Amino acid sequence: MRNKINHIVLGSALSLLISSCSFLELEPNVIEASTFYNSEEEVIRGLAGVYGALGSEAVYGNYYSLMLSNIDDLSYANRTSTNNFSQLYAHDASSTEIYQAWTKLYAGIGNANSFMEAVENSEYDPEHKYYNEARFMRAYYHFILAQAWGDVPKKDHSTKTPEEVMSAATPQYELLKWVASEMEACLPLAAETLENAPSRVVKVTMQGILARVYLFMAGASIEGNEAFKSEYYGKARDFAWEVIKSARGLEGAASLNIQLNPSYSQVFINMIKDTYDKTYNESLWEVDFLGDRSSSAAWTNGRIGDLIGLQSNGSDGFSEWACNYSYAYYNGSLKLFNLYYEKDRTDEDIALMSTIATDIAASGKVGVDLTDETVAAKYHWDQRQAWNMCPYNYNGNTHVPPYPVPEYDDGTHPDQAVRSYDKTPYIGFQKKSSAIDPATARGIRNCGKWRRETIYEAQMSAKDLYTCINYPLLRYSDVLLMFAEADNEFKGSPSQEAYDCVKEVRDRAGIETPEFSNYSDYTSFQTFVRNERGRELCFESLRKYDLIRWGIFVDSMKGYLTDTGSQDWPTGNATATQAAQIIGQNVSERHVLLPIPSIELGVNTSLTQNKLW
Repeated sequence: MRNKINHIVLGSALSLLISSCSFLELEPNVIEASTFYNSEEEVIRGLAGVYGALGSEAVYGNYYSLMLSNIDDLSYANRTSTNNFSQLYAHDASSTEIYQAWTKLYAGIGNANSFMEAVENSEYDPEHKYYNEARFMRAYYHFILAQAWGDVPKKDHSTKTPEEVMSAATPQYELLKWVASEMEACLPLAAETLENAPSRVVKVTMQGILARVYLFMAGASIEGNEAFKSEYYGKARDFAWEVIKSARGLEGAASLNIQLNPSYSQVFINMIKDTYDKTYNESLWEVDFLGDRSSSAAWTNGRIGDLIGLQSNGSDGFSEWACNYSYAYYNGSLKLFNLYYEKDRTDEDIALMSTIATDIAASGKVGVDLTDETVAAKYHWDQRQAWNMCPYNYNGNTHVPPYPVPEYDDGTHPDQAVRSYDKTPYIGFQKKSSAIDPATARGIRNCGKWRRETIYEAQMSAKDLYTCINYPLLRYSDVLLMFAEADNEFKGSPSQEAYDCVKEVRDRAGIETPEFSNYSDYTSFQTFVRNERGRELCFESLRKYDLIRWGIFVDSMKGYLTDTGSQDWPTGNATATQAAQIIGQNVSERHVLLPIPSIELGVNTSLTQNKLW
């Protein structure tokens, strides 16, 4: 059970892992500025309405997070026939998911404005702490809109008249500068502790998001920023460093218990289990999803795990399955597999990895379970690859590798049982003879980060399309990598501190890092950090906007056309191959921005459509 927003926690208060606390457990109650709050409880409920847009299906539940933001050079939709054309970059201004995401984000802004105007002089928020959170959230929603759509209307007060609906767009760059100034203005009143994190924003959250905003402002896609790129990289560096100072207990910052969880997979298992990890606090901000829609009291709008996860579907006996229902619309790309498997690896690690096949043959097993972190550590296999691109899924698998399906020790065949009980035969089965390549099926594996295995998921054995799996907005590893990138860009060359931040992330993954001398110039270190962001943060709705701000989005997406022709691209799934090729063919410069929804243009005649649309 999740705890209420007021954090009334009984005996579990001192436990290392606690159930997720969320505003979303409260009924949101945004009160218009013309009325008044009558208690602090009402204020808290009002603030819940401000945060509520995050957990909608239109934003982080599905449309914005997955359809609009999660198709990049490392993640692709593996279906060729879909009504959601944005997954194949075949969308236009009439696409439903684009309109719904736009509308819900502006609804969040509207709630923030109404809340702020209602609570500004309230006796129940004398320190303006709730007002301050709403102000930051208003800026965050504007950031998402500016990042994805470009020039959009700025709404810094509630809409009270029909005339105010007619709002011209604020240029992207001007809006981003306003966003940054608003966020910075929130810092003095922000909570210094982690008590409300990761459900609510606190000071270190704001600092981390500011680093992200400034990195985007310095990016290649922003018009008019040329004279200020260095300044913005410096600000991104400084704000990321403030978070790192708090994590390391350095002078001048609040000393907070923030560190990387020693287990990469556990970071996401906690989110799948609907549990906050208060031991390490790596997840600094995440979106909460409640329940599974099994009743009105357990309503949720999250489809994390259902749409992006390990394929598992069927028509009967679902309560017996070892993995809850998942369409698994998203695969990791060949580029992602190779980023783990061969890029930025030491010769020693590559040699050690090559011994896996020999050991498999000697053991008489069909494979080695590299998702077991102890086994992965033995072979210096990147734990992130083992978790994010695991070599298995469940019933309904359409890309079984081209080697004999193994037998169990007792001579039975997996098909003689219910296949959904078992993982597909990439790994883990006992067999009578021969071995397999541990790198098989690269490029057509489902995204494993958001799996619905019942040993993890809080909701057990439910053939339900909605889940209670949380979704990360900011992790400490992201902060470390943002610092490293910004430091290199600001100084024009890498520093030992920047290298050490990247190495800290890689150390957790269980892999060796080539010596600093291998990345001692600006360009090689820039590539190193960009690769590392992909390995660490794939499938978290960040990569697309990284590619855009780096100015390499279209070229990177065109890589699918060559990758699908590579001898390393598997031939076992023609549909996935065709889908990747369609994406590579469709992407063009106009996809750097989303189109303004047609319905919005019809209502707000002061807006004009984005160029190229």
